[in-house]
Amino acid sequence: MLIRIIEFLGYTGSIAAMLATALAIYTFIFLNTGINYMLLVLIFCGTLVIYNIDHLRDVNFDQATNPQRVNFIIHNKSLIYLLTGLSILVSILTIYYLGFNILPILVIPFIFGLLHRRIKSNPLISATYITLSWLIVTVWLPAYVAGKLNDVVLLAIVIGIFLFCNAYTSSLRKKSYAVKHVRYLIYISLLDLLIILVLRGNYTGIIPASLFTTLALTNYMDDENYELIFFDGLQLSGTIISILFLILINI
Repeated sequence: MLIRIIEFLGYTGSIAAMLATALAIYTFIFLNTGINYMLLVLIFCGTLVIYNIDHLRDVNFDQATNPQRVNFIIHNKSLIYLLTGLSILVSILTIYYLGFNILPILVIPFIFGLLHRRIKSNPLISATYITLSWLIVTVWLPAYVAGKLNDVVLLAIVIGIFLFCNAYTSSLRKKSYAVKHVRYLIYISLLDLLIILVLRGNYTGIIPASLFTTLALTNYMDDENYELIFFDGLQLSGTIISILFLILINI
């Protein structure tokens, strides 16, 4: 039962949506501003929409690299459509509540999500635009709503590095050079930790998320559940701990 729940969360993009929401919460706390809960709802539901539209469109394309997820989608298509439809509805309502001035910011990750199918075969390009999309949603959007865009430049860099490691790893399935490239990613992840330590202050709060990214990379497996469940799950756990750590730092 527990395994089925975890698979459901992974295959529907729910773990990714929780990770995006957790990173947005971290950004709000980092900025020492009130948390906009309606924006968190939008981030969670919007992430579900993008991920599930991508998964529904790419059933044939993903058959070779993600057969378990494809099988799940085929046998639960009605449920996925319902989840996506409800997420779209809630997203529209929250955008209306928050104001249409945030639409220009949301357009970029939405377009990137639609284009993902065309350029996902190139790991570097794919990882780069996925990282930018995530940074827009989890760092720059909360900062924009809080009126503190200039205060998150360095935060976007340190978060962007471990998000890039995740996104790049997800593009390595069935690649002959995967292990070699993961080794490079471990070095990049360790560099991220070093940058955080140099920056000090509130930036140290994100150390657990960065550490958990390194842990995930050192346990690399060429398996679809590694990325969809293990890697995202570790980054989610690390980000939750980072939120608690940041709160403790500021007590």
